[in-house]
Amino acid sequence: MDERGVGYIADMLVFALLISFASLFLAGASPIDPKIESTRYAASFAQSTLLALQHSTADEFGGFEYQLSAFGFELNVPVIWKSAKRDLRYKTLAQLLVEDALLNLHVEAGGIELEMLRLNQNMESRLRGFLKEVLDKLIGGRFGYRLTVKTLPMELNFSRVYFETEIKNFDDTTQQKLCSETIISTLPISQEELARLIQGVLGVPTPELEPDIAVEITLELWSP
Repeated sequence: MDERGVGYIADMLVFALLISFASLFLAGASPIDPKIESTRYAASFAQSTLLALQHSTADEFGGFEYQLSAFGFELNVPVIWKSAKRDLRYKTLAQLLVEDALLNLHVEAGGIELEMLRLNQNMESRLRGFLKEVLDKLIGGRFGYRLTVKTLPMELNFSRVYFETEIKNFDDTTQQKLCSETIISTLPISQEELARLIQGVLGVPTPELEPDIAVEITLELWSP
Protein backbone atom coordinates (compact mmCIF):
# COMPACT_ATOMS: atom_id res chain seq x y z
CA MET A 1 0.00 0.00 0.00
CA ASP A 2 1.53 3.38 -1.02
CA GLU A 3 1.74 6.48 1.18
CA ARG A 4 -1.14 8.16 -0.66
CA GLY A 5 -3.45 5.25 0.07
CA VAL A 6 -2.38 5.03 3.71
CA GLY A 7 -2.93 8.77 4.21
CA TYR A 8 -6.35 8.71 2.55
CA ILE A 9 -7.65 5.84 4.66
CA ALA A 10 -6.12 7.22 7.85
CA ASP A 11 -7.74 10.61 7.27
CA MET A 12 -11.16 9.00 6.78
CA LEU A 13 -10.91 6.94 9.94
CA VAL A 14 -9.50 9.75 12.07
CA PHE A 15 -12.23 12.15 10.90
CA ALA A 16 -14.97 9.67 11.79
CA LEU A 17 -13.43 8.98 15.18
CA LEU A 18 -13.16 12.70 15.95
CA ILE A 19 -16.88 13.03 15.25
CA SER A 20 -17.54 10.10 17.57
CA PHE A 21 -15.40 11.60 20.35
CA ALA A 22 -17.07 15.00 19.92
CA SER A 23 -20.51 13.43 20.26
CA LEU A 24 -19.45 11.69 23.45
CA PHE A 25 -17.98 14.93 24.81
CA LEU A 26 -21.16 16.90 24.13
CA ALA A 27 -23.16 14.23 25.89
CA GLY A 28 -20.79 14.37 28.86
CA ALA A 29 -22.95 16.48 31.15
CA SER A 30 -23.97 13.21 32.80
CA PRO A 31 -21.78 10.16 33.42
CA ILE A 32 -21.51 7.76 30.46
CA ASP A 33 -21.52 4.03 30.91
CA PRO A 34 -18.09 2.81 29.68
CA LYS A 35 -19.81 -0.07 27.87
CA ILE A 36 -22.03 2.36 25.94
CA GLU A 37 -19.03 4.55 25.10
CA SER A 38 -17.10 1.54 23.83
CA THR A 39 -20.05 0.41 21.70
CA ARG A 40 -20.49 3.87 20.15
CA TYR A 41 -16.79 4.10 19.39
CA ALA A 42 -16.83 0.64 17.77
CA ALA A 43 -19.94 1.43 15.70
CA SER A 44 -18.39 4.65 14.39
CA PHE A 45 -15.17 2.81 13.55
CA ALA A 46 -17.07 0.01 11.77
CA GLN A 47 -19.05 2.52 9.70
CA SER A 48 -15.85 4.31 8.71
CA THR A 49 -14.19 1.03 7.73
CA LEU A 50 -17.16 0.02 5.54
CA LEU A 51 -17.01 3.47 3.95
CA ALA A 52 -13.36 2.84 3.17
CA LEU A 53 -14.26 -0.50 1.53
CA GLN A 54 -16.79 1.29 -0.67
CA HIS A 55 -14.48 4.07 -1.82
CA SER A 56 -10.91 2.73 -1.66
CA THR A 57 -9.52 0.92 -4.69
CA ALA A 58 -7.41 -2.21 -4.68
CA ASP A 59 -4.58 -0.12 -6.14
CA GLU A 60 -4.32 1.83 -2.88
CA PHE A 61 -3.43 -1.43 -1.15
CA GLY A 62 -0.99 -2.78 -3.71
CA GLY A 63 -3.39 -3.98 -6.44
CA PHE A 64 -5.26 -7.23 -6.98
CA GLU A 65 -5.35 -9.69 -9.88
CA TYR A 66 -6.35 -13.31 -10.43
CA GLN A 67 -6.68 -15.91 -13.16
CA LEU A 68 -10.23 -16.38 -14.48
CA SER A 69 -11.12 -19.86 -15.77
CA ALA A 70 -13.68 -20.32 -18.55
CA PHE A 71 -16.73 -22.53 -18.20
CA GLY A 72 -18.54 -21.46 -21.38
CA PHE A 73 -21.44 -19.63 -19.76
CA GLU A 74 -22.84 -16.56 -21.50
CA LEU A 75 -23.94 -14.09 -18.85
CA ASN A 76 -24.72 -10.42 -19.30
CA VAL A 77 -22.18 -9.27 -16.75
CA PRO A 78 -19.12 -7.00 -17.04
CA VAL A 79 -16.43 -9.68 -16.73
CA ILE A 80 -14.29 -11.59 -19.23
CA TRP A 81 -15.62 -15.10 -19.83
CA LYS A 82 -12.43 -16.76 -21.04
CA SER A 83 -9.13 -17.74 -19.48
CA ALA A 84 -7.39 -14.48 -18.67
CA LYS A 85 -5.52 -12.72 -15.92
CA ARG A 86 -7.75 -9.97 -14.57
CA ASP A 87 -6.13 -6.87 -13.13
CA LEU A 88 -8.67 -5.26 -10.80
CA ARG A 89 -6.54 -2.55 -9.26
CA TYR A 90 -9.07 0.19 -10.06
CA LYS A 91 -12.09 -1.59 -8.57
CA THR A 92 -13.15 -0.68 -5.06
CA LEU A 93 -12.82 -3.28 -2.34
CA ALA A 94 -16.61 -3.58 -2.13
CA GLN A 95 -16.77 -4.19 -5.90
CA LEU A 96 -14.22 -7.00 -5.51
CA LEU A 97 -16.46 -8.62 -2.90
CA VAL A 98 -19.47 -8.43 -5.24
CA GLU A 99 -17.50 -9.96 -8.12
CA ASP A 100 -16.34 -12.75 -5.82
CA ALA A 101 -19.97 -13.50 -4.94
CA LEU A 102 -20.92 -13.56 -8.62
CA LEU A 103 -18.15 -15.96 -9.61
CA ASN A 104 -18.58 -18.31 -6.66
CA LEU A 105 -22.32 -18.75 -6.15
CA HIS A 106 -23.32 -22.00 -4.47
CA VAL A 107 -26.05 -24.00 -6.18
CA GLU A 108 -27.70 -26.87 -4.31
CA ALA A 109 -30.10 -29.32 -5.97
CA GLY A 110 -31.68 -32.03 -3.86
CA GLY A 111 -29.30 -31.20 -1.01
CA ILE A 112 -26.23 -31.73 -3.23
CA GLU A 113 -23.97 -28.82 -4.14
CA LEU A 114 -23.19 -28.40 -7.84
CA GLU A 115 -19.99 -26.84 -9.13
CA MET A 116 -21.62 -25.38 -12.24
CA LEU A 117 -21.48 -21.72 -11.19
CA ARG A 118 -18.36 -21.58 -9.08
CA LEU A 119 -16.36 -20.06 -11.91
CA ASN A 120 -13.27 -19.19 -9.97
CA GLN A 121 -12.63 -20.46 -6.46
CA ASN A 122 -9.04 -19.25 -6.90
CA MET A 123 -10.33 -15.68 -6.75
CA GLU A 124 -12.20 -16.40 -3.52
CA SER A 125 -9.11 -17.68 -1.70
CA ARG A 126 -6.85 -14.93 -3.08
CA LEU A 127 -9.35 -12.19 -2.29
CA ARG A 128 -9.86 -13.42 1.26
CA GLY A 129 -6.10 -13.25 1.81
CA PHE A 130 -5.89 -9.79 0.23
CA LEU A 131 -8.78 -8.39 2.28
CA LYS A 132 -7.42 -9.96 5.47
CA GLU A 133 -4.26 -7.88 4.97
CA VAL A 134 -6.36 -4.77 4.25
CA LEU A 135 -8.53 -5.18 7.35
CA ASP A 136 -5.49 -5.87 9.52
CA LYS A 137 -4.07 -2.53 8.35
CA LEU A 138 -7.32 -0.60 8.81
CA ILE A 139 -8.39 -2.12 12.12
CA GLY A 140 -5.08 -3.38 13.47
CA GLY A 141 -5.23 -4.56 17.07
CA ARG A 142 -7.98 -2.15 18.07
CA PHE A 143 -10.73 -4.78 17.75
CA GLY A 144 -11.44 -8.32 16.82
CA TYR A 145 -13.36 -8.29 13.55
CA ARG A 146 -15.52 -10.52 11.38
CA LEU A 147 -16.43 -9.46 7.83
CA THR A 148 -19.19 -11.54 6.27
CA VAL A 149 -20.44 -11.32 2.70
CA LYS A 150 -23.61 -13.12 1.70
CA THR A 151 -26.61 -13.12 -0.58
CA LEU A 152 -30.09 -13.99 0.58
CA PRO A 153 -30.80 -17.51 -0.73
CA MET A 154 -32.73 -17.77 -4.01
CA GLU A 155 -35.23 -20.60 -3.69
CA LEU A 156 -35.89 -22.01 -7.16
CA ASN A 157 -37.75 -25.16 -8.10
CA PHE A 158 -35.61 -28.04 -6.78
CA SER A 159 -32.60 -25.78 -6.26
CA ARG A 160 -31.18 -23.18 -3.88
CA VAL A 161 -28.66 -20.49 -4.86
CA TYR A 162 -26.61 -18.51 -2.35
CA PHE A 163 -23.18 -17.12 -1.48
CA GLU A 164 -21.54 -16.67 1.92
CA THR A 165 -17.97 -16.13 3.04
CA GLU A 166 -16.26 -14.57 6.04
CA ILE A 167 -12.93 -13.08 7.06
CA LYS A 168 -12.02 -12.71 10.72
CA ASN A 169 -9.00 -12.20 12.96
CA PHE A 170 -10.02 -13.96 16.17
CA ASP A 171 -11.00 -17.41 17.42
CA ASP A 172 -11.84 -16.73 21.06
CA THR A 173 -15.60 -17.22 21.41
CA THR A 174 -15.53 -15.58 24.85
CA GLN A 175 -14.96 -12.14 23.31
CA GLN A 176 -17.83 -9.64 23.40
CA LYS A 177 -19.41 -8.38 20.17
CA LEU A 178 -19.51 -4.58 20.27
CA CYS A 179 -21.35 -3.74 17.06
CA SER A 180 -22.52 -4.98 13.67
CA GLU A 181 -22.81 -2.66 10.64
CA THR A 182 -24.07 -3.61 7.17
CA ILE A 183 -24.02 -2.15 3.66
CA ILE A 184 -26.04 -3.51 0.73
CA SER A 185 -24.95 -3.93 -2.88
CA THR A 186 -26.35 -5.97 -5.78
CA LEU A 187 -24.96 -8.55 -8.18
CA PRO A 188 -24.51 -7.36 -11.81
CA ILE A 189 -26.93 -10.06 -13.00
CA SER A 190 -30.67 -10.31 -12.47
CA GLN A 191 -32.38 -13.18 -10.70
CA GLU A 192 -34.20 -13.91 -13.97
CA GLU A 193 -30.95 -14.29 -15.92
CA LEU A 194 -29.47 -16.51 -13.22
CA ALA A 195 -32.62 -18.65 -13.04
CA ARG A 196 -32.56 -19.16 -16.82
CA LEU A 197 -28.97 -20.39 -16.58
CA ILE A 198 -29.85 -22.87 -13.85
CA GLN A 199 -32.96 -23.96 -15.75
CA GLY A 200 -30.81 -24.78 -18.78
CA VAL A 201 -28.61 -27.07 -16.69
CA LEU A 202 -31.21 -28.68 -14.42
CA GLY A 203 -34.19 -28.61 -16.79
CA VAL A 204 -36.56 -27.09 -14.24
CA PRO A 205 -39.16 -24.33 -14.79
CA THR A 206 -38.23 -20.76 -13.89
CA PRO A 207 -40.44 -18.97 -11.32
CA GLU A 208 -41.17 -15.25 -11.35
CA LEU A 209 -38.42 -13.44 -9.42
CA GLU A 210 -37.48 -10.01 -8.18
CA PRO A 211 -34.94 -8.28 -10.46
CA ASP A 212 -32.03 -7.72 -8.09
CA ILE A 213 -29.88 -10.06 -6.01
CA ALA A 214 -28.81 -8.26 -2.86
CA VAL A 215 -25.31 -8.70 -1.43
CA GLU A 216 -24.96 -7.95 2.28
CA ILE A 217 -21.51 -6.87 3.50
CA THR A 218 -21.44 -6.92 7.31
CA LEU A 219 -18.62 -5.90 9.61
CA GLU A 220 -18.73 -6.98 13.26
CA LEU A 221 -16.28 -5.55 15.77
CA TRP A 222 -15.48 -7.49 18.93
CA SER A 223 -13.61 -6.62 22.09
CA PRO A 224 -9.82 -7.02 21.60
